[in-house]
Amino acid sequence: MRIAILASEFYPPYGGVGIYTQQLVKELSKRHEVHVFTAKRVPKKEVLNLFHNRIKLHYLCKAKGDFAYNFIFQIKLFFNFLRFHKKYRYDIIHSMNLVNMPDIFLKFKHNIPTVVTAHSSIWTQMDATLSSNKNIFQMGPSERGSLVVFPIIAFLEWLYLKKTKYMITVSNEFVKYFKKRGFKKKIFAVHNGIDPKIYDHKKVKKRKDIMEQKGLKVLFVGRLLAQKGIKVLVKAMKEFDDDVHFYVAGNGGVKEFHELLKNNGIPKSKATFLGFIKNNDLPTVYKACDVFVLPSFSENFPITLLEAMSMKCATISSDVGAVKELIKDKKTGILLRPGSVEDLVNAIRMLKDDKRLREKIARDAYYNVLNNLTTDSMARNTEKIYMDILKNRGMRR
Repeated sequence: MRIAILASEFYPPYGGVGIYTQQLVKELSKRHEVHVFTAKRVPKKEVLNLFHNRIKLHYLCKAKGDFAYNFIFQIKLFFNFLRFHKKYRYDIIHSMNLVNMPDIFLKFKHNIPTVVTAHSSIWTQMDATLSSNKNIFQMGPSERGSLVVFPIIAFLEWLYLKKTKYMITVSNEFVKYFKKRGFKKKIFAVHNGIDPKIYDHKKVKKRKDIMEQKGLKVLFVGRLLAQKGIKVLVKAMKEFDDDVHFYVAGNGGVKEFHELLKNNGIPKSKATFLGFIKNNDLPTVYKACDVFVLPSFSENFPITLLEAMSMKCATISSDVGAVKELIKDKKTGILLRPGSVEDLVNAIRMLKDDKRLREKIARDAYYNVLNNLTTDSMARNTEKIYMDILKNRGMRR
C-alpha cells in the first residue's frame, strides 16, 4: 500500500500529535511505502536516518511561528500534492490532525480516499482555554492567538468535517463526542500506543540528577499553558514541604516558569524546570520519578499517561476527555476534578503516604499498557481501517 501522510507537525515532535504521527509512520513504514508531507524543522537526513530510510520525506515549507506556517503548509500542499500523486499514485491519504486541517484546501481538488485523525477539535481546545483562564492578558501567546482566530477556525473546521467521509479518533469517548456534534460519516476509534522498544522498563536507566533528589519526586510533562493545568500544579506546590520535589518538562522558558513560581510565593528550590526533552530521552525522566501528574482541563487519550505508566510511574490525572478509558480510579491511577487544587494535593499526599498503593497502581497500569496499548497494535488497527475504506470504495465503483 502507498500511503500519503499529511502532517504540519512531525519531527521533532512538540506534543501528542507529533508523537502520534512519528510512531504511526515508524510502524507503517515497516510494511508499506509511506510518504510524509510536512514542514521542515531539522535537516532531511536526520529524519530519514531516524526511520532507517524507509520513508519518503517531502518538505513543503519551514516550520516558523504558531499559526502562519500551518497556513503556508496548507497552501503549499494545495498547489503541490497532485503533482506528487501523479508520480506515485497514492492508495490513501491520512491527515494527522483535525485542528490543523492540513488538507483543508486540497479536499476540493481530488477524490483520493482520505481519512483524518481527530485528537481534539477547536471547540474542545477553546473550552479548555476558557475553563482554565478567562483573562486574555494572562494567557500564553498561542492561547491568545487561538482565541482571536477561533471564529474563523471554527467555521473552517465545520466546513472541513462536511467534506470528510472517514475519521479516526483516539478514544471511544470522542467517537460519541463527534456523533453528538452531528458527524454522520464513518468514524473509528484507535487508541494511542507506546513503543515498547523505547519505553522498555527493564532496560531504561533512571536519570541520575533526579535520583539524587531526596523525597517524593513528582513530574509534569507538557506545555506551560493554563489549559494544561500548570497553574493548578503550581498552587498545589504550596501545600508540600521539602519531602516532595516537583519536576516540570516541556516547551517554555525557565524565566517564565520561575516567574510563575514567584507570583505564587513558591521558592525555586521547590521545583526544577527541565525544559524540552526529546521523546527518546523522556523514559529516563519518567522512571526516575515516583508520581506523574496531568491536571489538564482538556485531553483525549493522553500519550503522556501511557509513557509514564510504561515506566511504572504512578499517575494522577484530571477526569477529562477519555482519561477514564485509561485510568480506573485508585486502581491504575487517580482521577481529579478538573481545576481542583484540593484534589491534586490530596492525591499526591495519598501516594506519598501509602507506598504500597503507589507501587500497586504503577504496576497494574504498567501491565495494561504493555499488553494492550503498543504502537504496533495502533498501526495494525489503523491498517484495517485503510483496508475497510479501500474495500468500500471499490464496492461503490
